[in-house]
Amino acid sequence: MPASRSPLFLLAVLASAMFVSLLFFVCVDGARIPIIIDTDIGQDMDDSWAVSAALKSPEVDVRMILTAAHNAKGRAQIVAKFLQTVGRTDIPIGVGVVQDDFVGPLYGWAQDYDLATYPGKLYANGVQAALDIINNSSETITMVAIAPMGNFEAMLQAQPSVSSKIKIAAMSGSVYKCYGNSPGACAEYNVKENIQASQAVYSKSTSWPMTITPLDTCGIVVLNGTLYQTLLKGNTSTNIILQTLLENYQYWSEHGGSGHPATSSTTLYDTVAFYLSFSDLSFCVMQNIPLIVDNTGVMRINSTAGKEVDVAVNWTPASSSSTAQTGLVQYTSWLVQRLLTIA
Repeated sequence: MPASRSPLFLLAVLASAMFVSLLFFVCVDGARIPIIIDTDIGQDMDDSWAVSAALKSPEVDVRMILTAAHNAKGRAQIVAKFLQTVGRTDIPIGVGVVQDDFVGPLYGWAQDYDLATYPGKLYANGVQAALDIINNSSETITMVAIAPMGNFEAMLQAQPSVSSKIKIAAMSGSVYKCYGNSPGACAEYNVKENIQASQAVYSKSTSWPMTITPLDTCGIVVLNGTLYQTLLKGNTSTNIILQTLLENYQYWSEHGGSGHPATSSTTLYDTVAFYLSFSDLSFCVMQNIPLIVDNTGVMRINSTAGKEVDVAVNWTPASSSSTAQTGLVQYTSWLVQRLLTIA
């Protein structure tokens, strides 16, 4: 949002976001949607923002956080320290498929954390733990997929029938737009990082329903200007989740990351995938598109071989009303309001 927006405009937007949040809660009739978050936290900051939003959302029941890609055990250290810091050790942690030692700039914040001291449940075989949660649940679990798809491939290999038992809400791919909102499809990181796994997930033979935010929508989500400064004002000891999130952002930025913690967020790709896991999707323009992943990691439309996927291809435009807001403005305002909520 431009910094030139007036305080009255911002107040109206935040009030609208609070009303929408209430609607979301009412719409689920008090029933919380069970989710498992599959994350490569520590590499970029958007995973941390998505996890923080989930912890503050009464619409969902976080059944587990499953770490993914490269050094999944190191990523679990970050998750464990974060959850213990904010008082949410009721959430189990699963260590996903470990590939190598790489974590990312945030690892130093948690590298001394001993996973054996985590007060909650910690599963060394996170993939099997996720399958156990899925199989034992009377409700359909929604997987919030905000990482390369290695854990999903491992679940399919261990239990092919798992695709009939879950839904997927993912930050994944590029359909009409690439990074920087440039035209044309490109190889998005979560897909390209593990092409084989992505091809398995997007196989037409899988039966899991998929809703995705490609770069087309999530690639332009940044908090800045007055809206971001409003968020910073909520950084107090009474809002421990937001305080820890912004502490993480500062650390990540100073230790090999990027961004400008005093003035704006980085691009918050993964937060949109979390939003898709429980919302009525009213901020987004949705299309059902048959998709495949080619051997270069680019997502292609293929009416014959493609898996039918619900895709957030754009944000809703503003109506003719002078007070109307675009879906992107409504979404970023909702996100700030949610993070400012004292959970």
